[in-house]
Amino acid sequence: MVKKELPLAEFLKNAKGSILIVTHENPDGDALGSGLALYKFLKKKGKDVFIASKDGVPHFLDFLPGADEVLTLPRDEFYDVGIVVDSSGFYRAGAPVKVGKKVRIDHHVGGEFYGRYDLVDPSAPATAALVYELIKSWDRDALDPEIATCLYTGLATDTGFFRYSNTDEKTFELARELVSQGADPYYVYTMFSERESLNKMKLISKVLETLSLHEGGQVAGITVLKRFLDETGASYEDTEGLVNYPRSIEGVKVAYALIEKPEEGVWKVSLRAKGDVNVGRIAERLGGGGHKYASGAKIKASSKEEALNKLLSAVREELKPQKTAV
Repeated sequence: MVKKELPLAEFLKNAKGSILIVTHENPDGDALGSGLALYKFLKKKGKDVFIASKDGVPHFLDFLPGADEVLTLPRDEFYDVGIVVDSSGFYRAGAPVKVGKKVRIDHHVGGEFYGRYDLVDPSAPATAALVYELIKSWDRDALDPEIATCLYTGLATDTGFFRYSNTDEKTFELARELVSQGADPYYVYTMFSERESLNKMKLISKVLETLSLHEGGQVAGITVLKRFLDETGASYEDTEGLVNYPRSIEGVKVAYALIEKPEEGVWKVSLRAKGDVNVGRIAERLGGGGHKYASGAKIKASSKEEALNKLLSAVREELKPQKTAV
C-alpha cells in the first residue's frame, strides 16, 4: 500500500524558488521548535529555505539546533513561498513579510486560511506534531537528532512538559518516537527551564508583589511594569512563563499576566485557564487569540487601570453561565 502524502508535502516537494518560514513575535518553544525542524528538513531536501522572527531567538531557546540561523524581520527580500508556523496568520509575525504563496501550519482555532495547502488541526497538542506528520508523510528517514530535538521542544513546552490537558496517549507516543530519533528529554528540560538569570529572579520578586485576585478568587493575575524591567535589568523575554504563578493558586480558573509595553502603546496580556473556561475566547474579545487553555492579546490603554478593566470585562463575559435553550 502506497502512503498518501499530505497536500502540503506534495506542494513543498514541487516548490521552486525561495521559502521563508515565519514565527509569531516573541516566539515560544513550539513556534521556534516546529519552525526550525521544518527549516532543517527542507534544507536536507535541497530547498532554498530561510527562517525568521521579529524578535529573534530568546535565551531559553538558544540551544535549539539552527537557532543561530534565524533571521530578524522585517526583511527587504521577497520570497516565493511563505510558511507561518504556530500562528493564526501572517499578521502575528509583528512585521511586514514579503512573500508570494502563503501557507499556514498551526493548531490554533480560527485565524486566517490561505488555501488547500494549509495544515491546521486544533486537535493537535502542538504545531510540532503537525510538522512531524508533514515530515513523516514526505520522508520519515530524514528525521535526525537535530530535527527530533526541535520537534520534542515544541511538543514538550506546549504541553507544559506533558502536564496540560492537551496531553494524551498520542502525545506520549510522539514523544517516544522523537526520543528514539535522538531527542534528549533531560537536556531539553534543563536548557529550557533551568537557566534563569539572577535578573529574572529579581523580576519575579517584584512581580509577585502585584498579585491580585478577582471574581471571588476565580481570577488571579500579576502586572509587569516597564520600570520593573529597568530596575532589575531583566528583559522582556524574562516575562515568559510568569503567568503560571497565579495559575497555580487553588480555585483560580483564569490567570493573567499584564505586561506594559510603552514603546508599542499597549499592554500585552498572557492568559491561562484551568477547568472549562476558554481563555481563547477571552483573547478574541480583546483582539487576540490562542488555545482554550492558553492565549494572549494586546490591549490599547493609556493606563494600567484601563487595561485591567478591559481585561476583566472580557473575562467576566466568559465566566457568565452559558444560556441553554428551553
